[in-house]
Amino acid sequence: MKNTIFLFIAALFITASVNAQSTVDSIRAKYTLQPMPGALTLEKAFPVLGTYHLTTDSTSTLTVSMDSASKGIVWVEGLPQGKFKAFLKQSPATYRITAQKTESGTSVPEGTLMFDTTTNTLNIALGKAYNEANPAEIFGTVADAGVSADVANTGTEVKVKTKTKTTKSKAKVVFYSATKVDQNTTATTGSLQPQSHQ
Repeated sequence: MKNTIFLFIAALFITASVNAQSTVDSIRAKYTLQPMPGALTLEKAFPVLGTYHLTTDSTSTLTVSMDSASKGIVWVEGLPQGKFKAFLKQSPATYRITAQKTESGTSVPEGTLMFDTTTNTLNIALGKAYNEANPAEIFGTVADAGVSADVANTGTEVKVKTKTKTTKSKAKVVFYSATKVDQNTTATTGSLQPQSHQ
């Protein structure tokens, strides 16, 4: 009797072992391994970083670099205002420029810096407060203004009327737009030009 129970238990384990192996094979038939994605580089995580060419002066460049202490801060260098910093507000490429003084003592007004990853276009607006709800709204007013390229190249400033509870004030808003320099070639057909609109 002990032998039959022992043989029955051994047969049960062998059957379970065979069924387990066939189940693993059927699972492998349904699923395939995907190749590993490429390494997450600094340029993929922070696409705004890089070099941009000025249209008004082809020898000058605009550089956006990361702060050594904080990944949420970028330094913008090459504009007439001097070197200033912008703080990451919405990933991957929407930054707030706070009112600040540069190392040379130039005052930089509050503004917005946005990078469009599909077109590799950098847009900077200085002189209007950052809009938490819709940061791209300031750049929509540029497109709605319908100003020709001739006016955009002159570098005039925009006077925007803002209403507060007690007073009305006018602020100068200066727009810059640029196309990122391609890493593989010398430069893409880009522009960094001051644009001003009403």
